[in-house]
Amino acid sequence: MEELSKILNPMTSTIFWSIVCFLLLFFVLWKFVFKPVNKMINERQDEIRKNIDEADRQRDEAIKYLDEQKILLEQSKKEAKEIIESGRQSARKIQEEMEEKADEKSRQMIDEALEEIKREKDKSLNEVKNQIIDIAMQATEKVISKSLSEEEHKKLIEESLQEVGKAVE
Repeated sequence: MEELSKILNPMTSTIFWSIVCFLLLFFVLWKFVFKPVNKMINERQDEIRKNIDEADRQRDEAIKYLDEQKILLEQSKKEAKEIIESGRQSARKIQEEMEEKADEKSRQMIDEALEEIKREKDKSLNEVKNQIIDIAMQATEKVISKSLSEEEHKKLIEESLQEVGKAVE
């Protein structure tokens, strides 16, 4: 029983030295371990907070940059549409100008052709008139040089008409 009482009742000196050792260990740990560890933990917390703030700032910048890029993309699309529309209008204008020039040139060619036809027609008519005059002169010479009977007169007219028909063809 005595042993049991020793176990249950420890000695005061042992308790005292245990408490002193504990306090000494606690002080040493506090001074050399807990403070530096606590300081490192606080530094790490500050670093993490800074990293989180930096990440938030970068995310905000990225969102801002993305919004700017979207705006620039929309502006570029509008400009591209305007350029395409301008090109279409220019193409239409050029096409219309080319059609007008082609119409003008074809009208000019038609007018020149009609003028050429008119000149050829006048020339042909003048030739026919000259031939008719020559035939009439020849007929007159024949009439004058001879006195014609009615039969000769008819024959002479028929010959003249045949010569006029040949000249017209």
